[in-house]
Amino acid sequence: MNDSPKELFALDLGNSTCRMGIFRGSRISDDAFVDTDRFIDNPQILLERTGNGSSPLCYCSVCPPAEIELVKWAIASNKELFCLTNRTCLDFPIAYPCPEEIGPDRIANSFAVHRTSELPVIVIDVGTATTFDVVNEEDGYLGGVIAPGPQGFLDFLHQNTALLPKVAYGSKAPESPIGKTTSDAMLLGARLGFGPMITGILNRLRKEVKESCGKAPLVILAGGAARHLDLENFEHRPFLTLEGIALAYLENTLTQVSS
Repeated sequence: MNDSPKELFALDLGNSTCRMGIFRGSRISDDAFVDTDRFIDNPQILLERTGNGSSPLCYCSVCPPAEIELVKWAIASNKELFCLTNRTCLDFPIAYPCPEEIGPDRIANSFAVHRTSELPVIVIDVGTATTFDVVNEEDGYLGGVIAPGPQGFLDFLHQNTALLPKVAYGSKAPESPIGKTTSDAMLLGARLGFGPMITGILNRLRKEVKESCGKAPLVILAGGAARHLDLENFEHRPFLTLEGIALAYLENTLTQVSS
């Protein structure tokens, strides 16, 4: 990849958070993030980091309003964008009836492990939603599971009841499993329930993948929130989504140069 850029900017536009990192060589560094609502109001908060240089900007998005603001900024700044989708991940098998339904962040994660990890792999990404994605050598992306993110349990209770308050998952939980306030009881429900949900889904997927592939899968945790999971035998790659975005861009660039 001698014609590849020395560095590029990778941007993940999520439902709750927008994260950008600089891809140099083979790794992500200098990452930064903002709440998605702040990015929509002022995308310059993150995008000013790209400066006036010619370094490429590549992204994936599961948040259309944030993507609209990004495109507006790119047009005004005369910046070229590369968007990761199921169509721009070259030579990546997708054994899924409707590939366009797959979230671009899930594709980015799966593409990254397909290119860089020993397969099969189960990727767990904890965010607004918690996703489990299965990737093997022959079929590429196989599919997976979508479950609520940890905050989603609490938001559901608050939004669908008249009296239950809004509670942040990151709040300090009581040491006792018996809550003495409504907020504590809600937080305990989320904290004590989220981990077993993850373990139950993962154990079922591990069994299925081992039976179908004849080999135990590697488990990779993506994103910063995933590191708090109480799991054994896993690899933590906090910038996996950004890595996938960058790798997809580089392979597209190499293909264009070769042709």
